Amino acid sequence: MIIRDTSDGTVMIPTAGSIVWKYNGVELTFGDDDLCTTDGLEGVFKKYDSRSTVIGGTSYNLPALQVRKNLVPISGYDNDRLSVSGSIEVGGNSVAFSEISKEVIIQETTGNAYAMSITDDKGFYLVNENDSLTAKCNIYKDGNELSDYNGITFKWEKLLGTGNVAMGTAQTQVITNADVDNVLLLRCTATISGESISETVAITDVSDPYEVFFNITGITGNAIRVNETAVITPKARKRSDSSQTATVASWAWSIRDNAGNPFTLTGKDAATFNAASASITYADIKHANMGISGSVSAII
Repeated sequence: MIIRDTSDGTVMIPTAGSIVWKYNGVELTFGDDDLCTTDGLEGVFKKYDSRSTVIGGTSYNLPALQVRKNLVPISGYDNDRLSVSGSIEVGGNSVAFSEISKEVIIQETTGNAYAMSITDDKGFYLVNENDSLTAKCNIYKDGNELSDYNGITFKWEKLLGTGNVAMGTAQTQVITNADVDNVLLLRCTATISGESISETVAITDVSDPYEVFFNITGITGNAIRVNETAVITPKARKRSDSSQTATVASWAWSIRDNAGNPFTLTGKDAATFNAASASITYADIKHANMGISGSVSAII
């Protein structure tokens, strides 16, 4: 999770000692060895106060959290969330930032298992007009990146509300502002030895004057549990001043399951629809193989 100034996309470095990490809404505590000491999560996480990370060709020392064990047996849910809050220094002053979170599905693999990750050269952000980034598909076997990519086929797709749009078939894919309407879900599918694996990343265009954010109610913490229903209400606000919201004429939704296929929510007739909000039940999460992703576009 990278904190940026939404007015210009600049990476913001959190103030040392101010970071609070949470797992599914539970605050994590750490011992002198930086391993997690929270009851029931001992040794599952390790925090780093400063870890070197390259973003857009520039190296930054940022706080980080390492996941050291399989999360699924711990919570019983696949839609686990890690979140962080704290403060950053702006103009010599300490300014608090709200909790930001990321869904995680982390499981152990055994045998000759293939895994994939998508990296890029801009931190998945387009900051300026006429900007571009290059996404790259990396494939690992038993935790080690392959040295030979011969014989592997790639398929890049933009996941849009109107359906998937095919892109390139190389290991890398260039994305420009024209490809992104605020936020783009980009998926790469690789086929190797008859086995297909996929990864999806979100790319944000902060050169747009407005951004969409979700207000979520009806759930405990950041995960949907049995008998809970998440009510998700999208809103639009200015990137340069988050206190200024925009009146939206209509919202166009697109819902997908954990595999990236169109998914119809309970009470809806299709995976795409127009509405001011959407409700996602725990049963929806189960039916979608323990994961749902949603995108919305707005007419302002």
